[in-house]
Amino acid sequence: MKKISVIIPCYNAQKYIDRCMNCLENQTIGLEHLEIILINDGSVDATLGILMLYEQKYPRQILLVNCEKNQGQGAAKNIGIGYASAEYVAFLDVDDVIADTFYEKLYRKIEEGNYDWVSAKFVHIPPEEEPDFTEPKQKRDREYHCALDECLLFQKMEQDMYNGSFGALPTRLFRREFIIQHEILFPEGLMYEDNYWAVKCGIFSKHVYILDEVLYCYYKNTDSVVSFRNKAYQLDRMKIEEMVVDLFKERGLFEKFHEEIEGRFIRLYYCGTWLAVFLKMDAIPDILPVMRKKIFELFPKYKENAYVKRLSQLDQMLLKLLDDEKGYTVEELEYIKKGYVQDFLRTYS
Repeated sequence: MKKISVIIPCYNAQKYIDRCMNCLENQTIGLEHLEIILINDGSVDATLGILMLYEQKYPRQILLVNCEKNQGQGAAKNIGIGYASAEYVAFLDVDDVIADTFYEKLYRKIEEGNYDWVSAKFVHIPPEEEPDFTEPKQKRDREYHCALDECLLFQKMEQDMYNGSFGALPTRLFRREFIIQHEILFPEGLMYEDNYWAVKCGIFSKHVYILDEVLYCYYKNTDSVVSFRNKAYQLDRMKIEEMVVDLFKERGLFEKFHEEIEGRFIRLYYCGTWLAVFLKMDAIPDILPVMRKKIFELFPKYKENAYVKRLSQLDQMLLKLLDDEKGYTVEELEYIKKGYVQDFLRTYS
């Protein structure tokens, strides 16, 4: 039986597959200990043919699942979970890179402590740079224990969101039984499905370990699926964050973690959506009235929230749009967009 099932959704990924497979071939845990589940998600380029060649090369390590129609990342990952047979499960983005020791270090740690999941950290770099996986001289690993009825991990994740302490979905190794037991599946037909997944994991996780070491590299690929311009799915984050709120209500945790949920909602549902609209959409959709109604319905006192007060100056500028009940004309929003984009590029370039 394999040690780790690695689920890799692939959509029009022909130019990334060889680099991704090279990372897997070089894993110090040994390729023979990996069950690599490749999901061809309705690709229309040469992706399927390349994946078939790798399946022929490694018939004992690779399982290729071909979906004739594109179903999206959420559905592809759920399909992978259904096929996974190893004790542990990992997700890998085909256009990213991992350190040679990535799975060995995560596996060693999760075996050692019987954790629900363990995680490394990640770095974002431009596509022309080489990743640096140099081990830090002073490592400060973190371990979290939560009582059965506390759900403190979600609270801690929100408190630590600014320093990337908990990594991201592909930086983690999960106990498969943890996923199955709590029915942790991805929303389908929506982008930003990882945001929902991370919260649900945070709700159910009781024992987690974070390696203070960068072992995963996100390449800033300009043709990434979440980078395409003028796509309606940029607004999916609004639906996802409404689903997150519903999840907490269903679990009876909405009041207990009200401040964290409120801060998260304002940050991702509102500020995150405007960021995507201003940077990735030419025409501004008529979403402000919808946002305003939903925010005042759920969180009428959001201005008093400690997490909201910590948001950046750019986000605070966006929040001022909620103050005017009359709303804004398209021309006024275009003017605001121009100033926002200039300030954003000046701050983060």
